[in-house]
Amino acid sequence: MYDLVVKLTNQITTGKHARAIILFIGDGMGEAQRTAGRWAAVGRDGMLAMDAMPFSGWSCTASANSAVTDSAAAATALATGVKTNNGMIAVDPAGRPLTTILERAQTRGKAVGLVTTTQVTHATPAAFAAHVRSRKEMLEIARQMIAAGVDVLLGGGEDEFLPTTMSGCYPQPGERSDGRNLIAEAVAVGYTYVCDADALAAVDPTSTSRLLGLFADEGMVRPFSPSLAEMTRKAIEILSQDPDGFFLMVEGGQIDWASHANDAANAIADVIGLDEAVSVALAHAATAPDTLIIVTADHETGGMRVDLVAGEQGPFYMPDGTPFYVSWTTGGHTSVDVPTTAQGPWADLLAGTYENTYIHDVMLRGLNWWIWMPTVLREGT
Repeated sequence: MYDLVVKLTNQITTGKHARAIILFIGDGMGEAQRTAGRWAAVGRDGMLAMDAMPFSGWSCTASANSAVTDSAAAATALATGVKTNNGMIAVDPAGRPLTTILERAQTRGKAVGLVTTTQVTHATPAAFAAHVRSRKEMLEIARQMIAAGVDVLLGGGEDEFLPTTMSGCYPQPGERSDGRNLIAEAVAVGYTYVCDADALAAVDPTSTSRLLGLFADEGMVRPFSPSLAEMTRKAIEILSQDPDGFFLMVEGGQIDWASHANDAANAIADVIGLDEAVSVALAHAATAPDTLIIVTADHETGGMRVDLVAGEQGPFYMPDGTPFYVSWTTGGHTSVDVPTTAQGPWADLLAGTYENTYIHDVMLRGLNWWIWMPTVLREGT
């Protein structure tokens, strides 16, 4: 019976092509974080934009060497379809480079982009456009990202792009001991550079094919300016000019940071901010139905619990005034499965329970990259 389900599911989806793929990653966003964001934004009976997508499943997050993954290994699994060790960026456990979904999209002639509220050189975006043995190699990651020709790169981390002898738009001096100014190098090869929300808003997408935006020395500072939704909107406006379509990864990166700190208020705010960015993508898909949109997480952080009974933090309030509370079980990552929701071409394959590498394989299908996927659904689901 299981084999029949696999066969029929493959037949149903054969032949569909995604002109655009937008992957949202809520770093550290487990089911409890999504629930807390939902309750705060729309109440117990409402739905976030990410909840309203027609297909849903669960992603298993273990890395190659640990039941509890880190962001580097989890992002590598999503980006390459291969499990690696914690701390490694788009290389296998032996250190061999792995081809990423962003790189495969480029071979299909598509424009590509990465958007985050953390440093653009942080583990999650790095795994899509760089290959290093350690996520700590952020200066090398910055170099590789510019060399990779990522068309739109938006987030924080300006100091990884500048030499130690200078500051840019933000006061902290650069960190590069090699003397290179990667921002100037990017501009020299055709990038427009912006470093504040007004400059981003002023960018004309019809005349801009490459955009680098760095909005903080390190991770972006709350309240995020520009917002994740504003960065996502500009990225889509630029990337969608490509007649061959595009691949875009958008990370709500500081859900994880807030959850590590057991800071429920900011974790909730960042889930809502990610959902606003999802709404931007859904608005694009309303006029471009050949867009595959996936919302998932790399792992859960904090062991969050959401309850109507008084807990460690709160009260927080639903729109109707109902109070709720949040408690935590750890300041680290957990090994629980994380929710995935999706719509568009091949999204139906994301119903069920699967390894995080499988999400990569579904995106490959969206690129018309043939790959046999025998585990559409895990037995028993």
